[in-house]
Amino acid sequence: MNKYIFLLFFLLITSIQIYAQPKFTIVGGDEYNWGDVKVKDSPLKATIIFRNDGNTNLIITGVHPNCGCTAAKPSKDTIIPGDTTKMDISYNVSKATGVSSKHIRIETNDPKREKVAYRITANVVREISITPTSMRFQKIPVEVESSQSVKIKNNTDQTITFSLLKITPEDFKINTPDKFQIQPFEEIELIGSYTPPIANYQNGKIIFKTDNPDNPKVEISLQIQSQVPKEQDTPNN
Repeated sequence: MNKYIFLLFFLLITSIQIYAQPKFTIVGGDEYNWGDVKVKDSPLKATIIFRNDGNTNLIITGVHPNCGCTAAKPSKDTIIPGDTTKMDISYNVSKATGVSSKHIRIETNDPKREKVAYRITANVVREISITPTSMRFQKIPVEVESSQSVKIKNNTDQTITFSLLKITPEDFKINTPDKFQIQPFEEIELIGSYTPPIANYQNGKIIFKTDNPDNPKVEISLQIQSQVPKEQDTPNN
């Protein structure tokens, strides 16, 4: 008789454990999309809501954002059935162009959703786009002129005026005048040329001032690595 009672008790406990589970729900789904944004809107911010749709306590055991985005600790780690908690997130899109996304990994005690990849997305619309964003001179020979180029596009319906503020190194040359304009939706090619006097590695910048209120300053980074050509190497004695 005791065996039957024990068996019934065991089955009862097992069934309770099976059906008594937390259920992790993110209100609005597993993605947040800001839609079209501008660089000046960065960092983007939002608040997401977690809800426990199960019948036992839900525990948020970890939150791990990707590089470029942050997530604050939820207002509470343990959520009773039917209750909610909030989490603030932010996303730095200052260097992004076009559709950009990251993931925040959320860990819970929900056996069906122990690790959830929450996706955050935005379409970064730049009034001025530069492709690529830098000029890289890799292993260029000393005392020989080398060139690289980028394309600058005006994505607005207004003419934008560019005025040169600074170039480093100072002997770096560009194919545009110190002041020029780009017409609406027009794209120009900016060519940079450099003749390294010695073998070394240096970083530089081309900085323009513009009359576009959302992009008052535009920078193009320079990475220059120069070396002595092999035929000029001094032979070992």
